[in-house]
Amino acid sequence: MDKILAIVGPSETDFELLEEAGAIAATADVEVVILSLVIDGSDYASVDRMQSWVDRDASSGPGETPADVAAHFAASAGADVLDSLQVTYTSVGDSVEDTRPSAKVIDVAENHGCDHVYVANRSRSPAGKALFGEMAQSIILGFDGFVTVRTVNEL
Repeated sequence: MDKILAIVGPSETDFELLEEAGAIAATADVEVVILSLVIDGSDYASVDRMQSWVDRDASSGPGETPADVAAHFAASAGADVLDSLQVTYTSVGDSVEDTRPSAKVIDVAENHGCDHVYVANRSRSPAGKALFGEMAQSIILGFDGFVTVRTVNEL
């Protein structure tokens, strides 16, 4: 394992996922790339949820783009979770359309040399519990590396 990509949004589950990725990274002495995405049209990955999840600092302001908010959120998640594990990390934030967030995830993983992706899958229906969500499934099928999926039931 060379580098881990952990996809983190504003939820306890995602922070638990990041902590697990961090524990593996600490043991293997590898870097973690933290990716936070603002997904257009998504209530879960919205600018407002990310802004309310972390304390805003003096360097942030009302003129921030959604990608800026996501980058700030990723950096804050790294400081909250990975600093105590003494894991080296890079934070990345971006804004994507609701239709293809998995393409952005794979692009970031490839551009940063990641060979393992950690992602949470959110089941929103009874049938969804048995299947991977669209984003997780697309990452599994499109990424040339290992993918760890944490399933979460959000009914």
